[in-house]
Amino acid sequence: MDNAIRYGDSKPIKVELECDDSQLKIRIQDQGPGIPADQRESVFLPFYRLEKSRSTTTGGSGLGLAIVRQLTDANGWTVELQLAPRSGTVALVTIPQTG
Repeated sequence: MDNAIRYGDSKPIKVELECDDSQLKIRIQDQGPGIPADQRESVFLPFYRLEKSRSTTTGGSGLGLAIVRQLTDANGWTVELQLAPRSGTVALVTIPQTG
């Protein structure tokens, strides 16, 4: 959510939850410039940033999404980034239901 707020051009973000017997899906959508398709996996690498100035005023450390990926992998969940329907990015976390 922090990235959606930070890079969403100060526009509202949308958070949706979808749950059925097999899984829970969490969607976080911003209205920012989006992430190019060829970089959607790279942003999960530690210290990788789309904004290359390395200034903390224009971006973070490049660890946030790397930590998200590690946590989802450790718990058997998935996380992916998709192009939003109009503009921006959708972060989708899928959590399988157990039990």
